Amino acid sequence: MSPELFNLKVVIILTVGFTLASILGYIALKLKLSPIMGYLIAGYLIGPYSPGFVADKEIAEQLAEIGVILMMFGVGLHFKWQDLVKVKDLAIPGAIGQTLLTTTITAVILHSLGWSWESGIVFGLAIGVASTVVLVRVLTSNNLIHTEEGRVSVGWLIVEDIITVAALLLIPTLAASFNGDSYSPTQVLGSFAMAILKFFLLALIMFTVGKRIVSFLLVKIEKTRSHELFLLGILALTFLIATGSAMLFGTSIALGAFIAGMAAAQTPLRKKVLVTATPLKDIFIVIFFLSVGMIFNPMALFEHFGLFLAVLGVILLIKPALAFLIATVLKYPPRMAVTVALALSQIGEFSFIMAEQALKFDILPDEGYDILVACALISLSINPSLFKLVNLGHKNSTA
Repeated sequence: MSPELFNLKVVIILTVGFTLASILGYIALKLKLSPIMGYLIAGYLIGPYSPGFVADKEIAEQLAEIGVILMMFGVGLHFKWQDLVKVKDLAIPGAIGQTLLTTTITAVILHSLGWSWESGIVFGLAIGVASTVVLVRVLTSNNLIHTEEGRVSVGWLIVEDIITVAALLLIPTLAASFNGDSYSPTQVLGSFAMAILKFFLLALIMFTVGKRIVSFLLVKIEKTRSHELFLLGILALTFLIATGSAMLFGTSIALGAFIAGMAAAQTPLRKKVLVTATPLKDIFIVIFFLSVGMIFNPMALFEHFGLFLAVLGVILLIKPALAFLIATVLKYPPRMAVTVALALSQIGEFSFIMAEQALKFDILPDEGYDILVACALISLSINPSLFKLVNLGHKNSTA
């Protein structure tokens, strides 16, 4: 492909994709839904499984890789241990227990439908986590973000994000087993333990020497008072840390970007980094969800309808029910248990990142990805309405 043709295709994808995403995202917001729904549908409309204009999927996937890096950098930048410590008594045991149970139940269901255990475990972890971005928006619109229920729900999802980060380390080991390499349980655990050790070694370096270097460089660049140079410096450090992490420690580039975000959050310029990087990150998040929608094949739902119903049931019924039971067992009030349960009845960005990584290592079958997208669309459309019903019921009961 000539450079001119490549550039033209990129421009066309961005033109049509951004236009549709803007329109459908606006409609979603007007309907009190997550704009992520609009981005996913826009991606489908320019993908190969819908009539009309078809974008170059390979180029879109390359742009999406950048989106994942900046998205994970943003997650790391927003991550606050303080938010978790305040609600640790419920959020930590609750999130760990719910994720393990959801993953186990999902793996058993999928194995009974013919999937491998490796595929079932990864898919279970993918649907076990909910979208923090969606939750914060719903809590804010229902005036719950600063309540105890809201803080616990956000803390719960922070723990799930940490679990997902650990799960991303597990995927290469599972892939080796899935693709025929003979691994004993001891070898699998040893490989996973080594991956965890490398990750913590990377984190240790970044939060000591790395943090000082990042802080020193950002402060020096900030003194130039050049907005463009400051943004360029953030991008350079993010990609340098992400790529270096992958090459030196064997972690995924996404995890390296997450560590880069956490390191930047510890610098004196955290707020400026956040303000400067957020617009660019948001643009590539849109590109990421466009690429997800592009490879969505709705025919897979009809071909695997039983699987679709089973997965949707786990997301909308089993996962919230587990969260409700755990909160009840830990003797938290019913309203707290219900709010946390509703917070988990959806899936979002981390689910797709898990699925993307699993597809790269040939762990996840194609129909699994299609079903994940369909379940995301349904859960994201239902979740805000459920919150409104519960919030309205609470207001009526206290009136």
